[in-house]
Amino acid sequence: MDNTTSAMTRRAAVSALAAFALAPRLAAAAPAALRFRQIRVDVSPLADKDEADWGRVIERVLPAELQRSFGAYLAPGDRNGATLVARIDLVTLGAPGQGSLLFESNFSTTDSINGVGIVLDGRGRPVATYPLFSSMHADTQPNSPYQEDVLRRRVETLALSFAQWLPGQMGL
Repeated sequence: MDNTTSAMTRRAAVSALAAFALAPRLAAAAPAALRFRQIRVDVSPLADKDEADWGRVIERVLPAELQRSFGAYLAPGDRNGATLVARIDLVTLGAPGQGSLLFESNFSTTDSINGVGIVLDGRGRPVATYPLFSSMHADTQPNSPYQEDVLRRRVETLALSFAQWLPGQMGL
């Protein structure tokens, strides 16, 4: 191997390493150019788990919260814009007294929401998925005459949490 071939190989290797080092930065910058023409909410997995009531609550609240969270990335008139599908897979409302160690109360618990943000390209093909799990401390009122309202507000709070955390999960 002569010096010319060796020098070209070293240059190629250094170039490849530089491109590899820059790739994460370029990939992280790419979502900033992302524009959504539409945001949809899919709660069908909840119906499969006998959580259709919570699905209806989320379906009513989540679209507006996602519109707020992704407002800077919306382009409704852009035919080539992506579609964001927020799929909610599971909602768990903890029972009273099952809170974390930090909150030792008979009326505290931990609620959680599990789902995924799916980005579809302009043709409706999935191009990226962003799983998201969010949990939060909740105070419960087990003997409250307003129990249904308390549970509904807990589910609404989980939907709000999902909408607020998803942009960060997507690198936006």
